[in-house]
Amino acid sequence: KPPTFRGTTSFFSASSKERLIEAPWQRAHAMLDACKVPLPGLGLWTDRLKTLVFGSGDALRRAEQRMLEGIKTKVHVSDVAIPKGSIHTVSTVSTSVDGRAGAGLAPVVLIHGYFMGSASWSHSFDALSSKRHVYAIDWPSWGLSCRNQNFPSGQGTEICEQFFVEGIESWRRAVGLEKMVLLGHSFGGYFAACYTMKYPQHVDSLILASPVGMLERNPGEGISEERIQSLTWWQRWLFFRVKRMWETGWTPMDFVRGLGPFGSWLTEWYMDRRFRLARANGTMELDAGATAEYLHRLAQRPRGSEQCLGDLLQFGAWPKSPVAPRLAQTLNALERAPPVTLLYGDADWMDARAGAWLAHQLGRRTEVMMVENAGHQLFMDNPRAFNAAVGRALGAGAANVPGLYQQLLR
Repeated sequence: KPPTFRGTTSFFSASSKERLIEAPWQRAHAMLDACKVPLPGLGLWTDRLKTLVFGSGDALRRAEQRMLEGIKTKVHVSDVAIPKGSIHTVSTVSTSVDGRAGAGLAPVVLIHGYFMGSASWSHSFDALSSKRHVYAIDWPSWGLSCRNQNFPSGQGTEICEQFFVEGIESWRRAVGLEKMVLLGHSFGGYFAACYTMKYPQHVDSLILASPVGMLERNPGEGISEERIQSLTWWQRWLFFRVKRMWETGWTPMDFVRGLGPFGSWLTEWYMDRRFRLARANGTMELDAGATAEYLHRLAQRPRGSEQCLGDLLQFGAWPKSPVAPRLAQTLNALERAPPVTLLYGDADWMDARAGAWLAHQLGRRTEVMMVENAGHQLFMDNPRAFNAAVGRALGAGAANVPGLYQQLLR
């Protein structure tokens, strides 16, 4: 007979049948909780075991501090209170030599992409702080932001978008910003665009760095049925297995989280493979070890808003509700719309044609730029070129700077 622990529901009992199909990290949490029987010292050891396997906020804060160590500008780290929790914030004050510290200029607000955090921008703070105040936030319910509010997983695209938009708006009101430059990377670009559609009056300008979810899938794109049938049996099995996992809410963080303390192997492997070209080009400024540790600690935290993956994107990273047409319609209806800049890496897997399409729809005050020697993580692949391109978007810099960036469309 399966054991039933006092004070808990048996993990294996019929009343807990649904738990058997939950993801491994949820089963592990439940099993560790079930082990908290009133035996001498056992509760203390199970708490320590959970910390070892699932990490802690303190470990993430230490990893973040290590990421921020090289910033020369004075850094302020805080947890900004909002109605349903808090938003973790890293900020710097403008170092403008005129002594006015960015007076009259809207601050830059950085919104990170998937599997990243506010400290991922560590090599952009100094450059962007030369004339403006800079804020970087962890997504609501992610990283070091409070998880008091349950993420509305599986409730559809609109509710998912609203969760992020209202989280950013609550943060803006709490900080007291009237206008801001929104700079979002990848998924952060998706959320920045959604925020701009609802609250354009608070957006001074919009910068989308390799944004995800812009246009719908075109016929012929992706893996065709013929291609799938040409795969070996184990490749087909793996393809459909991954597809099923995507559709049922699995995320890349779940794999890292499921390995507990050994998840660092995956993030170290990722840093080695993903930034190999950047290291060869000599453009990468990141500490690979510190970044791998930071990503590992981010993924170790309990599940949160990273669950947006399946709510916003179809398998293959195609958007369920393309952003570009909606953004164009909203901004074209405004009498005074904020200017938009789109940035892509020259080795980016995101298609810059989506940015060109949006620029064509918006017309004036829209620019598409290509950052050289960079891929999708362009601000990490080549921070010097990325920062120069952002400077151009903020009104300083030539249209083309050989070796750094080039203008594709204006």
